[in-house]
Amino acid sequence: MTAGEADGPRTGEELLLLSAYLLSSGRGLLEEPREYGPLRCLDAARRVLSLRADLGHGDHPGLPELRSRMEDVMCGAMADRELDVLLDDLCDRLASVLEGTDAVSA
Repeated sequence: MTAGEADGPRTGEELLLLSAYLLSSGRGLLEEPREYGPLRCLDAARRVLSLRADLGHGDHPGLPELRSRMEDVMCGAMADRELDVLLDDLCDRLASVLEGTDAVSA
């Protein structure tokens, strides 16, 4: 069995769990405080980047720092945050990765 085949069931499970998370988040957002939406999106992005790394895709410059920042936000103590500033920074960081590397094909 190749490494890709061994990762198949785990990848499928992670994607299924991510889908469940996204759907339940969408439902929850109808009744939850407004601030939860951006944090749920941030957590989904964090999970996707983690899954990408687990699948053996090489880390491009900037991605480890981006993931680390997302981990700090999602796994740290809940505190008052300027979500707009935080998300702007994370978007800028990811845009830099996308523009400056071969992370995506043209």
